Order: sequence, then structure tokens, then C-alpha cells
Amino acid sequence: MQRLLVIALGVALACPAGADTLSTRLPDMGDISQEGLSPTQERQIGESAMNELRRSGVMLDDAELQAYLNQLGNRLVDASGSGVSFTFFPVGDKEVNAFSIPGGFIGVNTGLLVIAQHESEVASVLGHEIAHVTQHHIARLIDGTRFTPWMMLAAIGVAILASRSGGGNVGSAAVAGAQAMAIQKQLDFTYAFEQEADRIGMETLISAGFDPAAMPAFFERLQRSNRLVEANAPEFLRTHPVTYKRIADAQARLKEMPYRQVVDSPDFWFMRERARVLQGKASELVDFYRKALAEKRYPNLPAYRYGLALAQLRAGDAAAAEKSLKDTRVAFGLTRSHPALESLEGQILVAEGKFDEALASYARATVAFPEYHALRYGQIDALLDAGKLDQALKATQESQLVYPGDAYFYQREARIHAKAGRVLQQYRAQGEYFARLNEFSAAIEQLQMAQRQSGGDFYTMSGLEARLRELQQKVRPETWRDGG
Repeated sequence: MQRLLVIALGVALACPAGADTLSTRLPDMGDISQEGLSPTQERQIGESAMNELRRSGVMLDDAELQAYLNQLGNRLVDASGSGVSFTFFPVGDKEVNAFSIPGGFIGVNTGLLVIAQHESEVASVLGHEIAHVTQHHIARLIDGTRFTPWMMLAAIGVAILASRSGGGNVGSAAVAGAQAMAIQKQLDFTYAFEQEADRIGMETLISAGFDPAAMPAFFERLQRSNRLVEANAPEFLRTHPVTYKRIADAQARLKEMPYRQVVDSPDFWFMRERARVLQGKASELVDFYRKALAEKRYPNLPAYRYGLALAQLRAGDAAAAEKSLKDTRVAFGLTRSHPALESLEGQILVAEGKFDEALASYARATVAFPEYHALRYGQIDALLDAGKLDQALKATQESQLVYPGDAYFYQREARIHAKAGRVLQQYRAQGEYFARLNEFSAAIEQLQMAQRQSGGDFYTMSGLEARLRELQQKVRPETWRDGG
């Protein structure tokens, strides 16, 4: 992301005034001569970037990985005592990288999860990125440059759009120019910022109960395996330069600390293999897991059996996946379970057309793990696939009452209404989905489409009108540029 930002700034500065750019969609952030970013501007930039990331397909739409990253990340945030609200999200990319966006948004590539040997290593990277946000490093970088907040927003937007279309020619041209190279030098995180993020990140690791030795160990392993050819280094090393001095500094901080052995959670092991399967080709991964299991080359047996079952399901062999899941349960221990296993069981049963068994499985699992939203999503999806629309709608609306801020329950409500042919209700639910993602213009558009449908009673139409006014108030304070 940092590299894309560099490319985008080169493009933005090269664009002539009045060119067809993202200016028609940029919020007015006040006096553009003012350098730096306020907390409000940071959040605004972050939300705009998140909307573009979501539309681009870069963000991995997987409820289980997202839940794990937020659980792990927020444990660190709580330990940091920062008081900043964070959102963590997975990116389906084999590159070893994580990146922060102003406003408390942190993306984690699946490649980083897969290469990590311990949960504390993932936590060390998240702690580092959290520190970049809490210490406002991007805002402090802008303070020393001529880039204004709206230019930063334009840069992020152009970067994401370039990634959506490949952006090869434009990106290469921008990077080739001397101006873009100067921009890159100005935007790279400085050694002082990296050192500060290391120090604060390690303090956060300790407070959260993780192994602080994981930070220098992970960085050193990446550095050692890629020191010969810098061009082939992981993205994390290119955007967060790891020097031997930084590693030595981190190791020096450990000397006065007692050794701490931290056991990796089952969540880490299962989600590590889930990330591997989601970023790879299912048929190849089936062979990978079979070979590893046959040769007894695995760091965690239940996780590898889970990975095999998931890969088999994604390869279209539900029967084999069902057998592998049973083997997973034996390896994990028949007297205990895990929500990832229950979720996979429901998906397998649905794939086999065993809807009654799937619904019974989800019913048990949602009681055992009520906070695991993926199980609730799966239950609603199974009801929808089984044609039980009334039950699906009831389950969705009950979940909305418990979790009113969860956009994906509204997305499922829209699907239910669409299948039932209730167009007005479909548009209204889709509007609420967009509203919870802070995409207010899209939400307004959906509600206006709902208004144009016939068949709504007085109370329904009055409610739509009131909700529209509420959403329009959220948009009006932002004076959107007209490009003139």
C-alpha cells in the first residue's frame, strides 16, 4: 500500500489542472494550504480509502479471518491504552505485508499469516502498525512535505484505482520520473518512526501477554532469508525497512526481560491454514496437505487436517471434506470443539445438500459460540439455500437487533427479499448495508430507489423518508468538490 501511495502521488502531481481525476469525489477538508492531518481528517481519509478498497475487491471478504484479526488486534489495542478505534481486515495477497491507513484501519495480507510461525509474530506486526497509527506517523510525515490532506486522499484513491485496473503503464511512468522518486523518499517511514513503532509495539506486546522476542525473531528471519536479493524481499521489508540496527535494538530491549513462553491459540493455527487455502489453488493445496500429513511435516496436526478439509471443500469434493473434518475433530480432541470447525461442518453439509443436518448443526453451534458471526451468517445462508425464506428473515432480524452495526446481516436481508420478490424491502435493506459501511451516497441511492417502488404503506414510506433525511445530513457537512 505504501508503494501504491507513492505511485499515486506521482500521478496526482503530474495531472494538469481540470483533468478528469478523483476530484469530483473528494471531500473538502478545509484550507488546503494547511499542512498535516487532524484526527477528523485522518478518519475521513481512512474511511474513503476503505470504501475504495472494498469496491476494488482487494479486501478479502471472509468473516472468519476478519473476526480473528479484529480479536487479535483489539487485544493489542486494549493493552496499548490508546483509546483509538481500530478496524483490522484481511487482504488476499501472498506478499508478506501489513499496512496502516490513517484513521485506525490496518490491513493484513494472508501471506503474512501463512509465513508466521507463532501467533506472537503476527501480534508483533500488528503492534508495530498500531503504533504507526497512534503516533500519527503519516500525519507527521505530511507535516514535513508540501502534500496537503486532500492530495493524500487523492493519492490513496488513485492508488487503489490503479491496483484495480492493473495500473502497470501509469504506475511505471510515475515511478520512472525523478519527481516520483523524490516523493517516495519523502514518504518512506523514517528510521526514527520505525524505531518508535518497534519500541511502542514491543511494549504493547508485553502488556497484551505475547512474547516480545517474536518481534526481532520474525524480522530477523525475513531479513536473513531475503538479504541477498533486495528486489525479491517481502513487501513488508520494502515498505518498513528492517536494518540490523533495528533488530539489535529490539534484542537489546529483551535483555532485562524474563523469558516468556506463550502458547499459540487454536485460533491462530486454524486461521493460518484458512489464509493459506484462501490465497491458493484448492487442488494444489489438497496435494500439499496430503503430502505434509503423510510425511508428518506439520507444526500443528489439527490445523493441517482442517486445511485439507477446507481445500477439499473448495475443490468441490464435499464428501472427502466431511471425512477430513472428522479426522480433524479426532486430532483436536473429541471432548472440545472450535467455531471454525463448526462453521466448516455447516458449509460441508450445505454443499452436500443436507440442509436439515446443516441447520441442526448451525443451531447447536450458534448456542455454543454466540459471538462468532460467521456461524450466524452460515445459518441464514443455509436457510436461504433451503428455501426457508421466512425463517431466514426471522433469524436475520433477530441478529440485527443484537448486532445493529453489522452490515452483513442487512446484506443478507436484501438477498432474502430479492429471492422473495420484495423489491422495495430489498432496496431498503441494501441501503442499510451501505450506511453501516459509511458509504452514505450509495445508501441514499438505494433508499431513493425503494421510494420509487409501489406497494409501500404509509408507515413504510414515512420511515424511508425519515431515514433518507438522516443519511443526507451525514453527507451535507462534506462539501464535495465539483472539479471546477
